[in-house]
Amino acid sequence: MAGDMEAQCARYRDALKYDAFASIVPSRRPEVKYHAGLGRAKLAVAYANWGAARGGEIYEMTADGWSLLYRVESGTPTEELPWKERA
Repeated sequence: MAGDMEAQCARYRDALKYDAFASIVPSRRPEVKYHAGLGRAKLAVAYANWGAARGGEIYEMTADGWSLLYRVESGTPTEELPWKERA
């Protein structure tokens, strides 16, 4: 299951353009969106239906190109998102 989101997002990676952050959400149209801030990219991937994230990938533009920051499987409970602080 860990590779499901990776496989779904793979076909959209070539569409990434230069901006601060990008999200790939296969269940959204358009699948690729660009964001000026990380918070908006997180919201795009974590958008919840019935308490579970819709899933996707978040990328950050670095000097070396796009770098994957987060991959979230569809259906991940919102309290288990990778950027949530663990107590």
